[in-house]
Amino acid sequence: MTNPQEELAPDSRAATARSVPSGGVRRKWTGALTGQFWVVWGATLTNQLGSMVIPYLSYYLTQEQNVSLSVVGLVLATSGFGGIISQLCGGLLVDRIGYRATMMLGMTGTGVFLFLLGAVDQVALIAVFAFLVGLAAEMHRPASASMIAAHYAPADRPKAFGLLYWAVNLGYAFSMVSGGSLVRHGFTLLFWVNSVACVVAGLLVWFMGRPTSRPTAAPKRPETSDAPSGSYLDVARDRLMLAYLGSWFAYGVVFCQGLSTLPLAMKADGIAPSTFGYVMATNAVVIIMVQPVASPLLSRLDHSHVLIGGILVLGVGYGATALVSTPVGYAVTVAVWTLGEVAVSSVNQAVIASLAPPSLRGRYFGLYGMTWSTAALAAPLMGTWLLQWRATGLWAVCVLLCFGAAAGQWLLVPKIRERSAMTRLAEAAG
Repeated sequence: MTNPQEELAPDSRAATARSVPSGGVRRKWTGALTGQFWVVWGATLTNQLGSMVIPYLSYYLTQEQNVSLSVVGLVLATSGFGGIISQLCGGLLVDRIGYRATMMLGMTGTGVFLFLLGAVDQVALIAVFAFLVGLAAEMHRPASASMIAAHYAPADRPKAFGLLYWAVNLGYAFSMVSGGSLVRHGFTLLFWVNSVACVVAGLLVWFMGRPTSRPTAAPKRPETSDAPSGSYLDVARDRLMLAYLGSWFAYGVVFCQGLSTLPLAMKADGIAPSTFGYVMATNAVVIIMVQPVASPLLSRLDHSHVLIGGILVLGVGYGATALVSTPVGYAVTVAVWTLGEVAVSSVNQAVIASLAPPSLRGRYFGLYGMTWSTAALAAPLMGTWLLQWRATGLWAVCVLLCFGAAAGQWLLVPKIRERSAMTRLAEAAG
């Protein structure tokens, strides 16, 4: 069985760097990151560049396969269910077979299943492969997060997590544009390009992520056993982690309204569906432009305070949606809550890394990912029900959920600081 400590091994700079070269934001952000991180970053970007099929899957099923809307809903639900357990499986695999193997398995598996999904025409097989695509597609997330948590010091983790999140959004923005162009030439080409991109990403991690030699100058790291003790039950017994995830679930339910009820609210105001794409492009543009500047600044502040501030800004942005009715107005509100998203994404996973024992980091990140996927399924159920009642009621509830999540985070600050200090001491003593 592969020892995760022998994978994607960093050089000595990863754990010792505290200062960075002067000369600009880019060098400040990337100064402590090693070549192995950039392999993961490049693979994540490549994988995300090809994420074209799922956003267009409903169009494919109705136009190419001529299935009913109820069947479309069933297929999308099976894919979503696969996504819920995907990160749980990924987290378990990280602690068992290591980061590199888990990322390669998830990315290449997604590519293979996407190719098969585009090749079958029976509804039952379409549902099966849609589930398998969802099951494999998210496995790489706990793997990349665990790699950063294991190989980078707490002061450097926000920079790494922020840059990885930036790659995801950069790839997503490109995939939406290129996917719309490719689909004009047929859905088959869309499936092929997406499949190849995922396989290439997995192979990139497997071959380029393999260290040529183990660094001798690296400081001793906490050991990760070949057979780590503990299970998801141990994570479930961690009351601090569960409380943190409860706050995270509330935040996720609000955040996911952007892709579920926001387009319905815009439609009710007489705004064309095509305009929704331009409004949501504001989200990607703000992240791509702001995150490289904001992350190195936010990483120096107290992580819990940044998290609380980001949640509140996101709540204000969604709450302001009740006051607008034009495309420009909606774009402004998207820009506001995106600033909150940037703040949260800059420190959120670094906080989770500080809560998790080294031998269970994969499972901690897996449960975190499952919580997010569950929130993504709950969001449209809550949002559409409230939207039918009253649109202003929906956005008011979003504000209340965010303020409740922020209050929960505020109550957890002393415990998170205490746990973080214990984790740092354990890593230093390891």
